[in-house]
Amino acid sequence: MTLWLISDVDVEFDSFRYRKPLKIGKENPGLTQGLPLLLEFFHKHGIRATLHMQEQADPELSIAEKYPKLYDIIDDYSQEVSLHVHVRGGDYWERREEIGAGYNRLKERGYDVRSFRAGWYFTNENTVKVLEELGIEFDASPLKGITVGNKKFYDIPDSPYHPSYEDITHIGDAKILIIPVTDIRLGIGIHRSDRRENVLIEKGINMLANKAHEANAPVIVYFTTHSWKPLSPEGKIRGWEVKRREHFMRCLSKHEYRTLTVSEAGKLWKKRKYKPYFLNLPHNALKIHPRYSFRRYDLFNRYIISNLNILRYTLFGEI
Repeated sequence: MTLWLISDVDVEFDSFRYRKPLKIGKENPGLTQGLPLLLEFFHKHGIRATLHMQEQADPELSIAEKYPKLYDIIDDYSQEVSLHVHVRGGDYWERREEIGAGYNRLKERGYDVRSFRAGWYFTNENTVKVLEELGIEFDASPLKGITVGNKKFYDIPDSPYHPSYEDITHIGDAKILIIPVTDIRLGIGIHRSDRRENVLIEKGINMLANKAHEANAPVIVYFTTHSWKPLSPEGKIRGWEVKRREHFMRCLSKHEYRTLTVSEAGKLWKKRKYKPYFLNLPHNALKIHPRYSFRRYDLFNRYIISNLNILRYTLFGEI
């Protein structure tokens, strides 16, 4: 089997970078400058990419309302348009309202939306119900190795899978196909200016390539980022981020791979009836955290910190 490269961007307002609203009238350089930079990067390397576009009930959080010309740029590059919605609560009706509003906005622009990513990677069983009602087929929300809301995404498969309606962290018989981001823990990601990340990117890609030779189904390398990642908070291009992306492609080019959008990968996975699998790979990315950081210690983070996060969610109802 070969590697499948899935590349996507959470295209969202810069306020979600800081988890607080920006001043009214302030520009969003991540949208006006960062996204075009990423689109050109994908074009340069012949990458099929998915753009998860933030569209919500509030028109102030609608790219179609505030930056409609971005869709024309995306169409010029012939990349997939997906839906991206931030919802703090897990309630069905809250999710139905927000996701439905975003879906309808994209539908009005002529898009046949087939894929979705939840803000903060916070998907749940109610999300699955809403997506299936709308006809969305693929949920690319779960990030393996984290806890978000009341969901522990530690032991989910390292591949696409149909979740259970009772617990989406388990394999079941839902129609939706979850395509999780599974290789951030290997160090394959554009996080911060740290020279050790170059080593982890190469090591992680090589690990997945070796697994691809053994697997009975495609092994996915996931390149995922945000529209504001190429820029500093001041709106200047981050040189180290540009170098990271190019380093990622140099490492990947040493192996045979196929580039697919989220929907293309999902449709092909279902058509060929591949089965979900677990790769049992190490959490390399923990090594780049300082020795005094709790994140460095996987068991502590997995069982203690995650349970505290779930308790907070249970008490206060938000992530």
